[in-house]
Amino acid sequence: MLCEWTEDADAWLPTSLIALAQDSAIEYAKTDRKLQGAFYLGVDFGKKRDHSVVSVVEASKRHKVLRHMHRFPLDTPYGAVIGYVKRLQDTWRTIRAIYADKTGVGDYIVEDMERSGLLGVTGINFTDTSKEALATSLRESMRTADCPHCGWRGYIQDHEGTWRTTCPEGCTHDDGTPVGLRPLLHIPYDLDLFAELNVERYELAKTGKILFNHLEGANDDRFWSLSLAVYASDMAAATASRPLAKLID
Repeated sequence: MLCEWTEDADAWLPTSLIALAQDSAIEYAKTDRKLQGAFYLGVDFGKKRDHSVVSVVEASKRHKVLRHMHRFPLDTPYGAVIGYVKRLQDTWRTIRAIYADKTGVGDYIVEDMERSGLLGVTGINFTDTSKEALATSLRESMRTADCPHCGWRGYIQDHEGTWRTTCPEGCTHDDGTPVGLRPLLHIPYDLDLFAELNVERYELAKTGKILFNHLEGANDDRFWSLSLAVYASDMAAATASRPLAKLID
């Protein structure tokens, strides 16, 4: 596993960026625990070679917290995965959107989810374009941070590769130590998740599109499930901000 945690130039999420998003105060919530909040769910369906994974992100004031993640054994029927999601929706308040990978499965999987009583389901076909949008949403949520004292918001790592982990406005605690920046995405200490987030590689094609792949023998199902959940949250925030933008214009 250690050989997978590298700072390779072609790693979409370097280990240092993932480590900053980890929060020791977060533990995965159990499905029977009743939670209240604004939850966004990502489902990456798999069957023979890939695992199905369900991720649940809670969004509050642009911050996102990974509250739940479950990977199913290979060959788990789609119906069982849908039933798991339905249980989450019935127990937690409120799952506002469900983004599901329908690649290779077709629209019928979304129809099955809706027939099961699931609300707010959006099916996503994994294409070069959609995967770039999903992966970018995940990385931006990890690369963007704010200061809990003054509210400054910006990049932990800018486009030139410069890193900052303390408030650039000079905020300090009572003891004089610098105030650390908080990434907008918060994830638990989960070694399996860490490895799958770091395993995704990318390259720039001649067409200008970014192409994604992962190391041979590794899995990236958790990566795409979390990307779907984060993207669902970002799309909801963008939709909510549009009326305000029109008023400003």
